[in-house]
Amino acid sequence: MSELTRELDEDEIVEAVATELSAMGLAASPQDTGGGMSCVVPEHKDGGEVSWGTADVTWGATISDVNDEYVSSIETNCPSDSQDIENIAKALLGPSVKNGAVLTKT
Repeated sequence: MSELTRELDEDEIVEAVATELSAMGLAASPQDTGGGMSCVVPEHKDGGEVSWGTADVTWGATISDVNDEYVSSIETNCPSDSQDIENIAKALLGPSVKNGAVLTKT
């Protein structure tokens, strides 16, 4: 496979999704959570955290409060094996904002 057509690995996807979300107006960054897991973490208005990842069949997130206590979770219908960065970012944007993520532009 050539460099132009190779599949992205998980870290590359997480980095690209965070970049795409930032371009869409959501302050987001990649985060290595240890154990080989990487997540996309949008900035949260209340100091909590929405942490997106691909540990299941679809992209999902856990939401925690400022004390790092679990609050709830979010599921999407976006497949975790998708390589379509723009569609992944679109799937995460709305639920992120609905659950407290900060928009940097509207």
